[in-house]
Amino acid sequence: MKKNSFTIFGQGFVGTNISIFLKKRKCKIFIPKKGKYKFKKNLHNVIYCIGNQNWLKDPKITFDANLGLVREIIFNNKFDSFTLLSTTRLYFANVEGKTSENDPVRINSNKKNFLYNSLKIAAENLCLTLNNKNIKVIRMSNLYGDNFTNQAYLLPTWIRNSILNKKIDLYINKNSTKDFIYVDDAFDVLLKIIKKGKYRVYNVASGKNIKLFKILKEIKKITNCKINYTNRSNIVKEPKINIKRIVNEFNFKPKNNLIDLLNDLIINYKNNLLK
Repeated sequence: MKKNSFTIFGQGFVGTNISIFLKKRKCKIFIPKKGKYKFKKNLHNVIYCIGNQNWLKDPKITFDANLGLVREIIFNNKFDSFTLLSTTRLYFANVEGKTSENDPVRINSNKKNFLYNSLKIAAENLCLTLNNKNIKVIRMSNLYGDNFTNQAYLLPTWIRNSILNKKIDLYINKNSTKDFIYVDDAFDVLLKIIKKGKYRVYNVASGKNIKLFKILKEIKKITNCKINYTNRSNIVKEPKINIKRIVNEFNFKPKNNLIDLLNDLIINYKNNLLK
């Protein structure tokens, strides 16, 4: 196995940040062109980051991105390891709040917004059904970092709007809570899992939830923007993600705190605007 050679499928927020992270560590990276998923050469360590959450607008693209292409790549290519980046969203329907990797996850087939979750579960099950210990699943929490290219992520959208529009329109209840993890913290443990992880499934999260109100308050303090609150939406409290597996196996502890990094994130975004 070439431990420092990687193939990255997907160049959205996650894929782009993984590529940056690996390049800084002198890793060899191959980024396939969009639409090409079959190769004669060994792809070595594949990280699958393609994802699409726009299930209502285009369910076919959502299907292909979250399941169809996973199957195509796994069965049509040679690789040393394959890592599927999944999501901790899968635990949201667990009414008991159980979030360890061994806990069952639930879906509601009567709700359209569960299509994304259903496809992620199916992709995970496909990977885990194959008798290959080097095919692993990583359930990622809400990532944040300096790359603001993706319009769909909550935190980059807030920071962008606070600077460009001088306001943030909040469409989720301010008392909602989420788990956020900095990209470098997440990818550092991701590499360890790929190279020497003992299990097939891992949660990668900070293990701590933070109220959105606390984040917004800090953004307002730094940028002097206006925040238009609405309490019409329900409070969404994501379950606290169990990270005992990565703590016990890799002594994992996040080095970065979101509130502490907000000022730097905002400054970096302003600087990028001036380029």
